[in-house]
Amino acid sequence: MMTLTQYKKVIKSLTRDELEAHLFEMFKSSKVFKDIESSWWSVESNDELIASLQKRLEKVFWKEQFSLSECKGVLNDYLSRTVDEGTKALMHLAFAAEAAELSAVYGDYGGRFYNSLESSAEKFLNYAKLHPDFFSLHETEFENLISTADPLGYGVSDDLGYMMENVRIELGYYDDPDGDK
Repeated sequence: MMTLTQYKKVIKSLTRDELEAHLFEMFKSSKVFKDIESSWWSVESNDELIASLQKRLEKVFWKEQFSLSECKGVLNDYLSRTVDEGTKALMHLAFAAEAAELSAVYGDYGGRFYNSLESSAEKFLNYAKLHPDFFSLHETEFENLISTADPLGYGVSDDLGYMMENVRIELGYYDDPDGDK
């Protein structure tokens, strides 16, 4: 397997025409490469990736023989298909939402399951707090996640609510009571 350093040397040695031909060949031959390149240049491609992820997660979460590691594998596969951090954040939110829905219907899946759900939600919020417009655009989706998680055990809904409130505080959604002094 070629290292990144070796790959850089090969790429630098190519002429413009050879590099173009190489990129076109990679685009035609690799679904992952095609997804990455499309996500780099097109918002619509990122929307398609998220929709595809949601369908795939729906299938693996709701299988008779549910496997958290398989669900995480699907998420990681899709995360690798885009360079857009906002799309990755939405993918984490989709994962958390699907996990919450499954647990709301079928009951307790244990601490590891809920830690994964909360970790994905936190990754969404970590991106969102750095991008206030993104947060305000997707705030309702996160509120829906909290509502879906309400009947779950392990304090999941409370944890999600605290996480969201911390982001709102960081983004200045509330007046500072000490600001008048």
